[in-house]
Amino acid sequence: MGNNNNIIENLNSKYREYLDDEGKWLNEGFKNIFIDGEPSRENLKTSVYLMLPQEIREYVDQLLGKIID
Repeated sequence: MGNNNNIIENLNSKYREYLDDEGKWLNEGFKNIFIDGEPSRENLKTSVYLMLPQEIREYVDQLLGKIID
């Protein structure tokens, strides 16, 4: 699960500018794009994910592709 928390931290760090500007609607950062804040493809909130810019969606896909269950 530590790796999963790193995904949220990674996104929050890499896209801090987005969160401070356009992404204020995410409130608690990228934790909000996952059900219960647990990063996995199964927990991805599709409606929220689709509101993100394409660049961020592609990076989320890349990070989730590295999760080994």
